[in-house]
Amino acid sequence: MNTRTTKALLAAALLAVGSVSYSEAPSLSGDEILKRMDANTSYRSIEYDGTLAIYSGGSVRTKEMKATAMGTSKALAEFTNPEDKGTKFLKIDKNLWIYFPSEQDTVKISGHMLKEGMMGSDVSYQDALESDDLFKKYAVTVSGEEAVDGRQCYVLTLTATVKDVQYETRKMWVDEERFVALRQDMYAKSGKLLKVSRVLEVQKVGDRWFPVKEDISDQLKQGSRTEFIMADVRFDVPVNESAFSLRNLSR
Repeated sequence: MNTRTTKALLAAALLAVGSVSYSEAPSLSGDEILKRMDANTSYRSIEYDGTLAIYSGGSVRTKEMKATAMGTSKALAEFTNPEDKGTKFLKIDKNLWIYFPSEQDTVKISGHMLKEGMMGSDVSYQDALESDDLFKKYAVTVSGEEAVDGRQCYVLTLTATVKDVQYETRKMWVDEERFVALRQDMYAKSGKLLKVSRVLEVQKVGDRWFPVKEDISDQLKQGSRTEFIMADVRFDVPVNESAFSLRNLSR
């Protein structure tokens, strides 16, 4: 075989490899990426054991809970650590209540209170109420690709298309293989960075990749961050719907 023929065959082989690679890795639109990400975190019901590790001023406070939810509309969490034992949170649609066992009092969280940190954490009550799929509330563009913690990610920019959102703009780094947002930067309408969240651990639960450890830092609080950890995660378990009621909250 002469040199010219060898070069021609090599060029043809490289073109063939290139065409196969392109067909196996088509580009995705921003909406498609968000929908795949939302599919990973959608469920009929969920139960898990949760931990909030709140770091502030050189100290750490730990809150533990057992939580149950039905879809995105109903959720109940009961704290089990000694300091907060029996404190409960109930979410029904866009409403949130907290029950304090020492006072035997139920308080509805509303107005300016929604911006406060849940149990003093970097997760606001408003964060806890957020439930709608992101692609329903934001216009999204794919602005590039970058690596986060060694994982190749799509870089997305999300701009709010509705008024009732806590963050006007979000920047996301979404794992290209697992479709988990490994990092999110969240901004106010003024452009000020409000919060940064980073996923520290992802697990395969059934047929989905699910974030089970996340670090959230409120950029308006100096030296403050919160780790949210989920353990013994169970999807689509039978749930008694009557548990999600104000009457049950004080029992």
